[in-house]
Amino acid sequence: MTSRRQFLFDCSTAVAGLALVPMSAVRLTAMSDGGFQSLAQMSYPVLAGQINTVFRVRLSPLRAVELKLLKAPLAPPTPITQGKRLPGDAGNEKFSLIFSGPKDPLIEPAIHRFEHGQLGRFDMYVGQIGTQDNNGSVRYEAGFNRPVPATATFKNLNLT
Repeated sequence: MTSRRQFLFDCSTAVAGLALVPMSAVRLTAMSDGGFQSLAQMSYPVLAGQINTVFRVRLSPLRAVELKLLKAPLAPPTPITQGKRLPGDAGNEKFSLIFSGPKDPLIEPAIHRFEHGQLGRFDMYVGQIGTQDNNGSVRYEAGFNRPVPATATFKNLNLT
């Protein structure tokens, strides 16, 4: 089982690697891949709105595993403390997507191609966060810590 610290390190490494890829290559890949979506274009409300729906994870061109989105917890904003310096990610939206899937096959922690009926296809890093629960399934998590998209307004969200 992977620790939270290792999971965050793996996510950071994956994001840093993606930052080195020229944007023209990313655009070319997206255009040639039919219904491919950029995860950066999907807001928290859009992703969280898919709770209790099924996502297919491509392990190979002929093999896929279905994961069910269980929850999408949103971390509270970073509090502003007088006299203290704000962390570099203070204005970021921080949330995770928690999935449940079969114990066989286990999905390796990596960037995988996801497919969803409403969201299309997109690449996302996911890692195992738990062993089997009571019904024999395994938990996976995708963590996000990114600037709030300019079009997102959290005042209108009903997060209760």
